[in-house]
Amino acid sequence: MVSNEDERSGQVKRHSHIRSLLLPWIELTLNEDQQQLVEEHLKECSLCRQYFDVMSRALLPSPDRSQDTLLPDPYLPTRVKAMASQSGAEARRGKNVVVLWTLRSAMFLIAVVFGIYLGERLSYRPSTVTEQNLIAEYSESFEVGGIADRLQSVAQTSVEDLK
Repeated sequence: MVSNEDERSGQVKRHSHIRSLLLPWIELTLNEDQQQLVEEHLKECSLCRQYFDVMSRALLPSPDRSQDTLLPDPYLPTRVKAMASQSGAEARRGKNVVVLWTLRSAMFLIAVVFGIYLGERLSYRPSTVTEQNLIAEYSESFEVGGIADRLQSVAQTSVEDLK
């Protein structure tokens, strides 16, 4: 004897099997036996027929669907203009940043070159260090004219002695 639960379980399996075949049945991809099985079941079973109706309304195109027509968006030009002006402002802002960084870099390079030039000019010293140069610098720092002349003569005599 078959219990009610076994019978219900068999019917549920049969309904799910038929429902899984509905889309291939619509597409005519089933063999003839399966095609007839689905057709007969849809004639007998109102639940599967309702399922098929709902599914076909959702999936199959209907000739009387007036709601599926595309309507133009009346605010599209306004949105496009706003997006274009926003992107233009961002592009200009980006260009300004590039110009500013370029100018800053150029000013930095000019400052470095000027600093090197100025440093070389201010630090110019004769390449050879002689006693005369040292005495002259020493005497200039003390601003003593008489001593500078005497020290210079002493330095000249010592240089001549070295030669």
